[in-house]
Amino acid sequence: MNSLDHVAESFPEGVLAVDGPSERTLAAFAASGAAVFAEIGVYEGDTTLGIAEHLGGRGELHLFDFDDRLDVVMGRLGAAGHRNGIAHPNSRKIMDSYNWSLMRLLEARRKPVFEYVYLDGVHTWGVDALAFLLIDRLLKPGGLIEFDDYHWTIQDSPSMNPRAFPAADRLYTPEQIESPQVALVVDLLVRGDPSYQEIDQNRLFRKRGRLPGAP
Repeated sequence: MNSLDHVAESFPEGVLAVDGPSERTLAAFAASGAAVFAEIGVYEGDTTLGIAEHLGGRGELHLFDFDDRLDVVMGRLGAAGHRNGIAHPNSRKIMDSYNWSLMRLLEARRKPVFEYVYLDGVHTWGVDALAFLLIDRLLKPGGLIEFDDYHWTIQDSPSMNPRAFPAADRLYTPEQIESPQVALVVDLLVRGDPSYQEIDQNRLFRKRGRLPGAP
């Protein structure tokens, strides 16, 4: 066993999970006119099911998370009669993440795919800064990207702070533990980019342009 194996084995299961669907996401998606949805970090799939119900068989749902979580959520979609879900799994290895899956989709499609992206993933600069840059390549003009937990920090997380998860002190510096890293992604990469318009403060941004058929 290498020095990080025990970290992977003990990593909190529901690091960022919130029970129930994101009502704000469902409302924003319904108002957007989008039909191709990407959810990065699906947890138990409550928001996914809400989006699928709204689409009613139209469009696509691109889902990114650990392979075991996606097995469960794809099963829930199938049981509810939805056949438009597309799973993009990643393993639980320390250096694997949904960024590898995003890269593979970019490699396969070579053009924008998404019309609405809900980024509710690791919430760290080291993963989500690259995730945004990949999403930008995959997001159609006029599409929306929504960021979850602008103010979140490792320090204030009930499951990720060093008291609850001692390995955090080995994985992150004190500055990283205390910094709101989603805010860093939004402030440094998104808000200052003239290609993006802020729709809902700190949360929802539209890539300039227009989706076909959008209201």
